[in-house]
Amino acid sequence: MIIIIMTFSLRLTTGMNWLQSLYGGAMCVLSAYCFRGILISTLSLFFGSKNLLHNNNIYYTITVFVLPLSLLFLFILRATILSDEKLKILLNNSAQLKYIVVYEIIAAINLAIINFGRVLSLDVVWYTEIALTASVLTIGMLMYSIHQSIRSIELLEYKLRAQMLEEQFDRQVSHYKSYQKYTESFRKFKHDYKSLMTTLKTLLRANEIDKAIDLIDDIYDDMNNKVQVHKKYSDNVVLDAILQDLANFCQEKKIRFTSKAFAPKDTELTLLDALRIMSNITNNAIEACLKVPESERFIDILCADYSEWAMLQMTNSYDGQEIFKNGELMTTKTDEHGHGFGLSIVKDIVEGFGGFVLYDIGPKEKIFTIKIHLPRADKGD
Repeated sequence: MIIIIMTFSLRLTTGMNWLQSLYGGAMCVLSAYCFRGILISTLSLFFGSKNLLHNNNIYYTITVFVLPLSLLFLFILRATILSDEKLKILLNNSAQLKYIVVYEIIAAINLAIINFGRVLSLDVVWYTEIALTASVLTIGMLMYSIHQSIRSIELLEYKLRAQMLEEQFDRQVSHYKSYQKYTESFRKFKHDYKSLMTTLKTLLRANEIDKAIDLIDDIYDDMNNKVQVHKKYSDNVVLDAILQDLANFCQEKKIRFTSKAFAPKDTELTLLDALRIMSNITNNAIEACLKVPESERFIDILCADYSEWAMLQMTNSYDGQEIFKNGELMTTKTDEHGHGFGLSIVKDIVEGFGGFVLYDIGPKEKIFTIKIHLPRADKGD
């Protein structure tokens, strides 16, 4: 009952969802419950008396003294192994958080059963040893489970980042190969260019205008056929590699693609974080477009510079289904354990640099827009 009350209180007074509130409520109650078990078992063993166990007044008076001890324990945890950043990682991963909540509920039931044994006529030493062991193991296993869950999430995110960097490297290699083809084809054309220009000058001096025009047409056709066209989508070679890969994929999947992008100037955004942002929002846009008919598919990228902000906007089509739950974007993938990081990662990166992310969703028009705003760095610093 106390866990339920705590859960409702956290849900109504904070921005946490129900699962996060249940985790927080159970965490607070279990820590207090465990420390009460540890304290009263220790005192009972020390004094060797049943009064501490059977006297409700003494029992609940000890509870009052245990609450500050429990809060001190949580404060120490926050300052050491379970920092705000690590807990934020756990709270944002519903899959791992569910495992912790299940453990908390089972542990609460187990402690309630053990606590019921204090009113029975049992051997004091035997019971207090059991209660003490159960309380220590419960709080210890809870901390261990939380620590391991956070570590698992961090390893998964590390794996995803490594995979993304590998994909980005492949894009850059493909991009450089495209440049290489362009350079080689241009070199071949340049090899014949001098002789063609010499012939053209001769024709012009001889007033053979028609022949000169025909030769110019042949040169133009030859250039179009032999010289590979390398289209640029941005002013940055790395960003261009991502956008060119996106353009190739859009052409293959019949997605209309337009881009007016450039690398943001005077921001503190690192190259790696910029790649993570662009890769995640483009992947999200592609997945959304593939769920709609080919005639409705489109992706549009726009960058804008303001005096104090740099803005990246991506607009794409989607199927118009509900994508918000409890005020948060939810994944539409079947495998929620390995996915759903994309836009949350983008949000964390942008907010880490003092920026913010806005969503504009039109279910009727079936259009999804994400706007990323990054502050410009103070040049005077």
